[in-house]
Amino acid sequence: MDLSLKNKSVVVTGGNRGIGRAIALAFAGEGANVAIVGRDTDALATVKAEIEAKSVKALAIAADLFTADGCDRAVNETADAFGGLDVLVNNASTSVSGGLETLSDDQLMERLTGKTLAYMRCSRASLPWFRKAGGGRIICIGGSAARAAGKASLPSGLGNSSLTNFAKHLSNDVAPENITVNVVHPPFTKTDRYPARLEARAKQLGVSLEEAEATFTADFPIGRIIEPDDIAPMVLFLCSPHAAAVTGQAIGIDGGSTPGIFY
Repeated sequence: MDLSLKNKSVVVTGGNRGIGRAIALAFAGEGANVAIVGRDTDALATVKAEIEAKSVKALAIAADLFTADGCDRAVNETADAFGGLDVLVNNASTSVSGGLETLSDDQLMERLTGKTLAYMRCSRASLPWFRKAGGGRIICIGGSAARAAGKASLPSGLGNSSLTNFAKHLSNDVAPENITVNVVHPPFTKTDRYPARLEARAKQLGVSLEEAEATFTADFPIGRIIEPDDIAPMVLFLCSPHAAAVTGQAIGIDGGSTPGIFY
């Protein structure tokens, strides 16, 4: 299938590692020019080189997406460098877990300010560029805690469920302008944070790393933990002309791990 992404201008927030890196490299593999945004300059430089190795233009933007200025810069520097903007992938996130009685107010709100509000700001900054281009695609990566309440997932659940609500509202507002907005829900994914999480699980249960991994894998009907490369193909499809009629949707790429039935 020809995804018609060659020479498209793409910005991926949180593109310097994990799911964001996989998405950025997948776009580059289709011939798109890709900007990645993050705070770790060394990681940004590494992924920028990986993108350039695919013979496309690459841009690394060091920005703090907790700020309005950081969000505006991420979008506008991409559009200035590539001559416009076609795709925004909102992927940058924070990592905080716990419950109402164990977390401070700031910790409870971290996902809302560092993720949902950042996604809203980046989306708002992208709209003038999309209108100039005659359309655009916004993809928001929001974990499956939006759909299922885990033991310590309150901050993630707050951030991701509010993100999905925002995306639906925005999708209705901009649909007449050939701009689509969709959410992709990954579950717990085997990113660069996985080894530390695996060690913590093994220590908690008093078992080997292999036995600890088996307890994670048991949650996935497909028999393995989701990898970042599992997420990227859906994102690319949603940004292609083939998905022009798909908007306002929240799609789980979870290996069947999320309980419940969702329509």
